[in-house]
Amino acid sequence: MAELSGEPGGGLFAGSSAPAAAPSGRTGFSAAVGASAFPQCDLALVIVEARYERVHAALMLAATACALGQTVLLFGMGAGVAAFCAQWDGLEDAQREDWRKAAGVAGLNDLRTALRDMDATLMVCDSGLKTMGLTDEALEEGVAVVGLPTFLDRAGAARVAVF
Repeated sequence: MAELSGEPGGGLFAGSSAPAAAPSGRTGFSAAVGASAFPQCDLALVIVEARYERVHAALMLAATACALGQTVLLFGMGAGVAAFCAQWDGLEDAQREDWRKAAGVAGLNDLRTALRDMDATLMVCDSGLKTMGLTDEALEEGVAVVGLPTFLDRAGAARVAVF
């Protein structure tokens, strides 16, 4: 573990590029970009699997929360980045989409479009994207590629659910 720097203005950790001032806000990242860089978040959903049912449930929950006026953040990690790709071919059990549509339930494209229209924030983990062998060109328009510190800072004290 790095030791605290005794140097004035040397950052919090020796050799660190952290801001010289003590962190403010929720994390040191807030201090670096400004506390107002991210609005309050009510619900943060983390998608870690590429199974159709889990992705559909996450998108349904997110769309419902947005429709109720809540600020929603969806974040893909690992295999969950498939939920943020322009094409759905990375999902397991994708044939269930036909079953949902036949039942009159919104499908994945409809849900993702509604989320964009209701200003939900869509993010994927940069390491998850690399792990899955994908580039940001595979992602749906408007999906941000970020690191875990950005997700945690943006989620703040929001309710968090993992799918």
